[in-house]
Amino acid sequence: MSHEGQAPTPGGYPHQGPPQNPQASAPQPGQYAPQPGQQGQYAPQPGQQGQPGQYAPQQGQYAPQPGQQGPNGYPQGGYAPGQPGGYAPGQQGGYAPQAPKAPRPNPFTGIPVSDFVRDGVAALLLLVSLALWVTPGAKVGDSFNFVVIIVTVISVLSLAIPYLARGGIFPASWTVHKTRLARQLANAPYVITVVVYVVLDIFKVGDSYGVGTAFGLGLAGALLAAQPRETEMGPEHLDLAAPKTWRLVTISIAGLAAVTMVISLIMFLVDAGDYDSAIIVTIGIVSWLFLVGFFGWAVYGVLVQRSASWRLFLVALGAALAVIFLFGAGDSSSFIQAQSVHALFPFAPATSLSLQAGLGAIFLPALAAAVSSPAFRRTVRTEEPSATWIGAAVHALDYLALVAGSTVVLSALWIGFPQRESLDVGLGGLITSIILGLVVAAAAVFARLSLASRPANGRNVAFAAAGLAFVLGIVILVISPTVGTGYAEYKIVSEGHLLLAFALPAIVVIALTVPKEIRTYFAQNRPAPRAAGDAAYQWSQPQGGQAPQGQYGAPQGQYGAPQQGQYGAPTGAYGTPAVQPSYGTPAASEGGYGSAPVAQNPAAQSAWQAPSTTPESEIDQDTHLAGHAPGVSAAAAPQHGASHDEQHAPQPGEPKASEPEHAPAPAAAPSHGYTAQQALDPSTTGLVLSQIVQEAPELRPQVAANPTTYPALLDWLGQLGDPAVDAALRNRQS
Repeated sequence: MSHEGQAPTPGGYPHQGPPQNPQASAPQPGQYAPQPGQQGQYAPQPGQQGQPGQYAPQQGQYAPQPGQQGPNGYPQGGYAPGQPGGYAPGQQGGYAPQAPKAPRPNPFTGIPVSDFVRDGVAALLLLVSLALWVTPGAKVGDSFNFVVIIVTVISVLSLAIPYLARGGIFPASWTVHKTRLARQLANAPYVITVVVYVVLDIFKVGDSYGVGTAFGLGLAGALLAAQPRETEMGPEHLDLAAPKTWRLVTISIAGLAAVTMVISLIMFLVDAGDYDSAIIVTIGIVSWLFLVGFFGWAVYGVLVQRSASWRLFLVALGAALAVIFLFGAGDSSSFIQAQSVHALFPFAPATSLSLQAGLGAIFLPALAAAVSSPAFRRTVRTEEPSATWIGAAVHALDYLALVAGSTVVLSALWIGFPQRESLDVGLGGLITSIILGLVVAAAAVFARLSLASRPANGRNVAFAAAGLAFVLGIVILVISPTVGTGYAEYKIVSEGHLLLAFALPAIVVIALTVPKEIRTYFAQNRPAPRAAGDAAYQWSQPQGGQAPQGQYGAPQGQYGAPQQGQYGAPTGAYGTPAVQPSYGTPAASEGGYGSAPVAQNPAAQSAWQAPSTTPESEIDQDTHLAGHAPGVSAAAAPQHGASHDEQHAPQPGEPKASEPEHAPAPAAAPSHGYTAQQALDPSTTGLVLSQIVQEAPELRPQVAANPTTYPALLDWLGQLGDPAVDAALRNRQS
């Protein structure tokens, strides 16, 4: 018997029974409410399958067989409470479906990788700074420097604030603004500590005064920890406070560095009378000027010009200096370890750029950390990502020239250093450094101009300049002076040596190769081909020159061929007159590509013989040559300076004009010297093939069949209407 459309038998679905008055009685909470149009209260529609958690049994799964019941009165087939599709007891004996628990969202989803990297770099810089010098000859465990440990630990712990907020540790009233404020307040003690140490150094408080590289890295880490993250930034038109705050922070750091540099110079000039020679004072002032240029150039580009490329380069430069500070952590290293406004240079001045020429440049990594903030990024001008990376490479070449120039000048001043001979500093090494520094500086300037004007063509030039700086910079590093202090000998190696040989060339190469945007840009912008690049290794008639007249018994013309045009080519070999009229003239508008030459009188012909203006650049030259033949390379285009007879030879299919009186008689046999094998040889250059079709018309089918014939020449051959040439072209396509 079919049970379709009927309520389940008693015992199969325990319930209170149907209401006595269905019109007046509503289903109780937790009970199944019948849907409109359903047959009965609990029965499914014919052919309709029940849903999980409803009373209607699914077809073929829960329908009980007649007379069959499972344990506890439930039909066989699985109506156990709590199971998927089963019945959970509801209120007042009814049955309600069990609502699944919504999974708790991961609070750490949506955090960009840059935020994790920023936290990791901040922690690394703060912890590594504990191993560096705080003052000259003293680290964190000496004297009262334990204060540095305390503020460093606080800054490291501040990195956990946003993660605690996402984990629900803070109350519900906690907001992103409170997270940003809490991190800034937690890192403020480190900034105050740095300022205190600078003031103590200025006034010579304590036995050991000065500022060490520990503050150079630690302050950078504290600023990275304090700045807002990408996920904490609001819309640009609403979140206006953060960009203003971090621009002010950047200006404050630059101002602190500038003040300390000025005080360093003043202190040096006050003590200038204690030095034995004027050359020492000169070296100190020149070293200070190079350092001010090194620090101030990038700061000007970021804060005044608001350049995105300067910001990117400053971040890369700060990272390079942070690595150099780590290299200089050894006790016997000549790199900067601590600096004071009262010591412009150490025992012996460096032969290249040195950060020891004035207190202040030690804060350049901290300045780079400040400008890397997502909030500060909103204060610079926006530009295409490819332009930003190219600009960063251009600035790296600028700094490469600056550091190389400092090597040249300071090495030259070292020649007059009074203690040079006593320090056993050889003259040959200094002269070699001067020469190599000049080469690197010149290459950097040339590459910078090429890359800035035409990035596609200047990219390889920039790579060449970076490679040259790498090789010659290592040589300059090796031959740097070696001095003795009475206990040991050490090389006077400064930060400029490492910047010249490693850091700046690496920035150039990385900026022009690694980013996806820059690779896409150079894939879409190929270098422009050089015009007539084979002129350097293939002989050609000099411009304005005259071919020899029967020299060594040879007939008149180049290579023994009659003079019919450049390389013996007929006029209009590319479909236009050898000398084009000016653009915009009636002759030019009536002619066009493939048009016949305009008839000219002798006076007009002499006027057209005036040499045309030579294009100044490769791109202009390609455009100029395109006026003769679209798509024809510069090597195959007609050259300037052709003679009158060469320029006005008739085109194919055109009636010959009257021959000049001095024209040679036609040769009885071909005198061009070209053969069919040469015309078919794939190794024959494009220039020679263009000469063959001009001087040997009978060999044009062979040139058309040559697999290496360039497309522009094939197009020209196809316009001649020569059946043999057309057949060769058809065979070539098949």
